[in-house]
Amino acid sequence: MDKYQKFVSILPKFFDKNIEESSFNNVILGLLSEVFSLDFYCIYFINSDALTLKYFHNIALPSECKIDNFSSLFKDKNILVSDLCLDKFPFAKFVIGSVESFDDSDRKIFSAVSSVVGSIIQDIEINSILKMQVEALQDSMDEVNSAYACLKSRNKKIVAADKVKNEFLANISHQLRSPLNSIIGFSDMLENKIAGELNEHQLEYVKDIKIAGIKLLEMINEILDISKLEAKSMKLFYKTFYLRDNFLEVLNILKPLYLEKNIEVNIDIPERACISADYSKLQQVFFNLISNAIKFTPEGGKICISAVEKKSKVLISVKDTGIGIDKKNHKKIFKKFEQFASSSSPSTGLGLTIVNEIVKLHRGKITVKSEAGKGAEFNITLPLC
Repeated sequence: MDKYQKFVSILPKFFDKNIEESSFNNVILGLLSEVFSLDFYCIYFINSDALTLKYFHNIALPSECKIDNFSSLFKDKNILVSDLCLDKFPFAKFVIGSVESFDDSDRKIFSAVSSVVGSIIQDIEINSILKMQVEALQDSMDEVNSAYACLKSRNKKIVAADKVKNEFLANISHQLRSPLNSIIGFSDMLENKIAGELNEHQLEYVKDIKIAGIKLLEMINEILDISKLEAKSMKLFYKTFYLRDNFLEVLNILKPLYLEKNIEVNIDIPERACISADYSKLQQVFFNLISNAIKFTPEGGKICISAVEKKSKVLISVKDTGIGIDKKNHKKIFKKFEQFASSSSPSTGLGLTIVNEIVKLHRGKITVKSEAGKGAEFNITLPLC
């Protein structure tokens, strides 16, 4: 049995497991050892401009290092490196090493393995957030136990609501994540032709399956983000960067979408406009606002992005010529699960809620100017430092 067949044969058993963080090393080690002549592996998580070592096997490495110095850790070693991504943005660097050199087939298989590993890590993150919420709820109930004595009827409603929320999140994690990981993992394997060649139509169908799976995964990741915000576990990692560069990265990802609809995108941000903020979280805010603008702007429309410094603050604007938002809904759009426009794209109704909360964490404010049928303008005010 060659390495392709071996990989295909062992892959299914890693999708249906309920993997805990404590057993992650053994699971990943088992997956890698079945396919490669493995010498070592490690996973560094990206925090601002630094990297933090979280998982590793059979190698001595510093617990933290600068991104610029990352490659120097593996001099004179045969390695493969892959970025693990969440919502299209890298959150970790995955490295494997071997005494033997890697060939092209190893690189293809490692790409598919990285997709599986990234999905497993995201499963672990969801489970840890769920546990954190349950523990936070229990601590809160203990602290106010005496006050609950006179508020029994209200307490029952609160407990019931929290129970429904936790059961809903647990159900999404268990019922959706496992089959979704299988869909994305197997479609990625097929797209990379690990199991054999595909004709043109088959490859197109596989890509459609993968895109649909990723969209569903993005919805589940939004639920993960709102869970982190509610559990007050979302942390910011500040760094100073050029605001224009952050927007350009987002536009590069979304370029196929606005080109497909022939939408004109103008950006008016000074090249040297700097801001101190969490780079990836702020990028998530811009990604959500611009993707919404593309979604609700008709063919041949226009999107304008601008920023201007004013005293100790920066004023950011994302404006479109789309279908607009009725004034009566302006306050509601930032609430959870609220949706006021029809779209063929699936949505949880959490995107603008997450945007609003991330802006608040940065000590900023977001407002909207819009009328039905006259486009929408979202304005963000953030402190420069």
